[in-house]
Order: sequence, then C-alpha cells, then structure tokens
Amino acid sequence: MPPAPFGILVALAAADVPDVRQLGLIGGSRASLIAGGRSGAGAVIGIHSGNHGGKLDLLLGQPDRIVDPDEFAKLDASLYGRNRRHRQRVLLNPGPAVVSDRVHRAVAGPDLCHREPEYSEIFGRVREKLFQVAGVASDWELALIAGSGTAAMEAMVGASVREGRRLLVCRNGIYGDRLATIAERLGIETVAVRAAQTEPIDPAGIDAALAADPTIDAVAVVHHETTTGLLNPVREISALAAARGVRVLVDAISSLGAEELALEGSGIDFVACTSNKCLHGLPGSAFVLLSPAGAARAAEAPRRSLYLDIAGYLEAQRKDSVPFTPAVPAVYGLEAALDELLDEGTEHRRAAYKARVALLDAAFARMGLEPTVAAENRSSSVRSLRLPAGVTYQVLHDAVKRDGYVIYGGLGDAARTTFRICTLGAIEPEVLVDFTESLERALVEAKLASAAGRQTGSGRTTADISSTVTA
Repeated sequence: MPPAPFGILVALAAADVPDVRQLGLIGGSRASLIAGGRSGAGAVIGIHSGNHGGKLDLLLGQPDRIVDPDEFAKLDASLYGRNRRHRQRVLLNPGPAVVSDRVHRAVAGPDLCHREPEYSEIFGRVREKLFQVAGVASDWELALIAGSGTAAMEAMVGASVREGRRLLVCRNGIYGDRLATIAERLGIETVAVRAAQTEPIDPAGIDAALAADPTIDAVAVVHHETTTGLLNPVREISALAAARGVRVLVDAISSLGAEELALEGSGIDFVACTSNKCLHGLPGSAFVLLSPAGAARAAEAPRRSLYLDIAGYLEAQRKDSVPFTPAVPAVYGLEAALDELLDEGTEHRRAAYKARVALLDAAFARMGLEPTVAAENRSSSVRSLRLPAGVTYQVLHDAVKRDGYVIYGGLGDAARTTFRICTLGAIEPEVLVDFTESLERALVEAKLASAAGRQTGSGRTTADISSTVTA
C-alpha cells in the first residue's frame, strides 16, 4: 500500500530521526511518490523497470530521480551516501555564502510571470527593504539585475561617465583591476591611483589626481577588496570627489550588510552589490543603488550596453515593469534574506561579523598564522594568511574539505604564498571553533609531511620524524 504523508512521520519516529529531510522514500507507484513529496521527505526516488508508459506515470509523481532497481545502490551512494562528493559543506570562501533554511525555503516560491503585478509588488518590497539596510532615503533608485556581482559593477561603470570624460579607478586588488578592465571594454578611458594589495588607497592620491585632471568624471573604488580582506577609505575618497562635483562608484559587493557604510550624504552615488555574500541571499540577483545625482548621471551617460543599461532599468521600473526577465527565485531569496537581516538588526549583524572574525584571529595567532593586512585595515569577514614554510594551499584545502569545510586560495601576486578564510554567510561561532580544530590538524600534518620529505633525503625516515615530533 502506498503510504499516506503521515506514514513518513511514523517512519521518522521508528528510526529516531528528528528531521524529515534526512529520510528518503523509495516508491514504485505514482501515489507513493506523491505521498513522499507531500510529507517533505528529503529524497523521493521512483523505482521502475519495464515499459515507458509506466515510467511516464511515475514521472507524474514528481520524484527527484527515476532509477532501475539494479541501479539504485549506485545512485544512493553517489547522491546520498556517506562518502558522496557533492554534499553540504561550510563555505569559508569569499562567496557564494552559506544561507539559512529560511532563505532556501523562500526560493521554492510559486512560479511567477515577471510582467504580472505580483512581481511588481515583490520588487517594491525589496526596494524598500534594501533602502532600509543601506540607510538611504526614498529619493534613491534601485536597478535590480539578473546576474552576478560583476553585472552590477559593469552596469554602474557604464552609467557613470559621460562622453569624452575619464574614470579614475582605485587599484589595489583584483576587483579594482576588474573595474578598470570593465571601463576599458566599454570604451571609457581610465586613470589609476594604485597601492599595494595589502595597503589601502591613499585619499591624498585621489585628491592630487582630481586636481591634475579636470576630465575625470567619476571615481571608482572597491570598499572591501577581498583579494586580501582589505577595507578602502571610501568615506574620505567620496568626500574629496564630491567636493569637486565628481560622481563616486563603490563596489560594496563584499561589504554591504557587514561593514559600516553610511551612504546618505556621503558623496557616494553608485553602489554595486549582490544578493549573496553579506546579505546572506543566494547568487543570481545583483543590484545598483543610485543617489539622485547618480540617477541623473545615468540619464546623461551614453547607453553603452543593452542588458546592463541602468537607464533602461530605471525607465521600466517607473512603469512597474522590467526590461528583461529577472531571476525570480533569487529575488524571493533576497527578500527572505533582507527580512532576516532586518529582524536581526543591521548593528547586530555587523557586531556578529566582528565577533566571528575575532574568534578566528585568536585561533590564527595561536597557530602562528600571520595575516597579510595590518589590523587597522582588515575587514570583518575575510582574512588573507601567509602559508607556513613548506605548506601548500592545496594540501590545506584538501585536508579541511575532508572535514566539511571549503577555504580559498590567494589571488594575484599572493596566490603562491597565501590563502584566505572568510566568514560570509549564516555561520554560527561553534562551527568556526570546529573549523579551527580541523585547520590546526591539517597544519600539523602538512608540517610533518614537509619535515619528513626534507629529512628522508638525509637518511632519516618518515617514521623517525613522526616519532620524534610525537615524543
């Protein structure tokens, strides 16, 4: 007999499993598969061998997979087994971020046509909540774009510079370099103010460049340069530019929600961000916030793109429309993430980030791991750390991944000598404590292996080295 939906709950109690998502249903009839789906089972698998018509009938039960009985063991091992490759891990990379169950549930909202008033209502709510999080007034504008954070970067760059003018780009990391590359691809001439990847941009350099070149129309700066986990002084830079009537573009993709970024009255006119990272949504929806002066500039600038034309988005949105199909599930997730952030409170979110990274900093100091950025310039979510002598990133990465954690390599000039650990997303402090224990084990093992490799060449064995260190 096919089980009624509550039959899964009976099975949960019998197996002493507290979460229905940890139980799967295997069914050979449409009715049983429907019952499994309605119960919330974590996996619903159709078992079928025989005619195609029977398989089509199972398909109406909407299982996750339909498999021949002889192939079930292989499927079970690859998708659900203890040693499966693709599984939930704690992501300690600089995006995408771990998100809450609340956000995951929101993404499974109803199918929705973006030309219907229901989508316009969702957009209106998202706009209002983003303005609350960003601390800006209702005279600001929002361009919501289906894409990654780079789409928002490209859209704001294209909308910020008038014909025959230049863009000053702050370059002290990979993402500052990306802003310059975007401008060059769009045919916008650039001027650069540079600093080392571990040093913030000097506002005095910005002031001097603006004084020397009256053709500079806008200044672009990355707030949180995740190349090294460095914060740039965007307040000071924007004040200098605003005093000269120059528009300011800020890449806040890895800072909005976690770092202090007071926008109202700051002189900042364009802010690029994404649903993921510090807002704790899922990838797929990017956006640009525009001050009234930023929106005016977008109307003046040449329309350098079709899909990433901010003026086009603003025109459509004023008519309760959108120029292109939005990533509706990502927008569902973004609204849920914004609700979560507003429930928590922006001050609490920032304090939580600081507490989490302080926990990691203490552990890194205990392990002898050295950050590449001075303490006063570090962000609240990303640490770039020097690799100990004889230890490679890949060895560390593979060791902690076996324990369920994903870390990230260095970028640019520091790729061979550093690695990065990030606390973006919905990560609890106790999870970070467990991670530091995993990292410490990995470091000990890597140093032992390195020492053994050196000593074996002088006649001593790996066993000798291990016993010496243990003793």
